[in-house]
Amino acid sequence: MKCSKCGAEIRVGSVYCESCGEPAQIVPDYNILEDDFLVSILDEKKKEEAAGHKQNAEEARRQQSKSDKPKNIWNDMRFRIGIIVGIVLIAVGIIGTVMFQTSYGHYVNKGLALDKKEEYQKAVTYYEKAISKDGEKTKAKLLAADDYLRLEEYDKSEALYLQVIEEDSNNLSAYKGLITLYLTLGDYSSLNELQADVTNQKILKLFEDNVIVAPQFSEKGGKFSDDVNLTLVSEDGNEIYYSDDGSDPSKKGNGILYKESILLTEGTTTIKAVCKGEDGKYSQVISNKYRITYEEPEMAEVDPAGGTFTTPTMITINVPEGAKVYYTWDGTTPSESSTQYTGPFEMMEGNHILSLILVDKHGKKSDVTQCNYKYIAN
Repeated sequence: MKCSKCGAEIRVGSVYCESCGEPAQIVPDYNILEDDFLVSILDEKKKEEAAGHKQNAEEARRQQSKSDKPKNIWNDMRFRIGIIVGIVLIAVGIIGTVMFQTSYGHYVNKGLALDKKEEYQKAVTYYEKAISKDGEKTKAKLLAADDYLRLEEYDKSEALYLQVIEEDSNNLSAYKGLITLYLTLGDYSSLNELQADVTNQKILKLFEDNVIVAPQFSEKGGKFSDDVNLTLVSEDGNEIYYSDDGSDPSKKGNGILYKESILLTEGTTTIKAVCKGEDGKYSQVISNKYRITYEEPEMAEVDPAGGTFTTPTMITINVPEGAKVYYTWDGTTPSESSTQYTGPFEMMEGNHILSLILVDKHGKKSDVTQCNYKYIAN
């Protein structure tokens, strides 16, 4: 080792320089220039390593940045196909739901559900929607007609029943509903017209089961000059109730139970009659109006009707059934207090005027009949 001050060689183990007395310092045995060169090399190496580490760090950051950045999954074909299929399925589901909720069957089911709650007014709105959706199907029409009948909207109910019958002349439900409607309204003329066109035995049975045959009148209404003895008949043997004041005999308190013929006298009388079945149902109410005006009776017929006679002669007067004839011989006008004719009587001798009046069974009086008799006995 050399002394750092004088450069002299220091013995191994000595702690100072024997030449100059300088404390010994360990000095590497190499050229300082060589040491600086090495240091520079090391520094360059360190710089390169630092640059490499920096570059690696930046590359790592770029990779991390790439990994942290969301991937563009739309570029994945499978993902795109899945998305499209999902959208299609959702669209189909929405369309299917909308189509179902606006379908004929859906509207009918909604109406039926409301019918169970007795919400008939709301129910018919759905039945009408169903009819608009498919006008060829009959179910919604019949259900709507039934509800309109319950709601007493008879015109709408009748129109739908008739429409179904026009489309299907053998539809029992439509006929049954229409029979009920006409019976409710007491519209027996329409009921009879409906029955007149029926040939289907099952439908005719509906009429037999639901319709009581109306009573028959022995005389139709009209104008009469004499009393009418009216007879009523039920071909099924049902009870007959009638009224003579124009009221409905099927209504409680109005009808008179028919037991014997009804005598109609002068005036205008309306007879309404109805048959009542064992189940309490009534038939069509039949009405007839009778206008009875009594005419004045004709004058009495006398035989002989006057003349000159020389032999005893009997006088005969023709008296209609139920009538009476009153007469006088002195030319005065007879009255009901005058002599009543009871049979042929002898002509009075001399010149006399026979005056007669006829009073019929209704109390109507004829004009006075006068006959002049000259009887001169031989």
